[in-house]
Amino acid sequence: MDMQVLRERAGLSRTEVAFRLAISETSVRNWEAGRTEPTMTPKKYLDALRLFKCTPEELATASEKSINQRHKRKPGRPRRFAHTQVSLVTDSPVCSS
Repeated sequence: MDMQVLRERAGLSRTEVAFRLAISETSVRNWEAGRTEPTMTPKKYLDALRLFKCTPEELATASEKSINQRHKRKPGRPRRFAHTQVSLVTDSPVCSS
């Protein structure tokens, strides 16, 4: 079970979850897509458990499964620059005045 399944099992939309937990809908979408893990205050954590009608273990497992699924998907947009270091090579000698 991942975060989306947990939300759907509780019969909630992303908008409802965002509103009830006082977070952005983007945060909920990122949790479900595995881009980010839920980080919450203890109070908000208890609110999430009540909202999703789940145990702490189910919430932790759903979060981990969402993150693991993200790593199995195709990577997103390629990075602009590779992590390799590129050195500039010129044919002309360096002149100093």
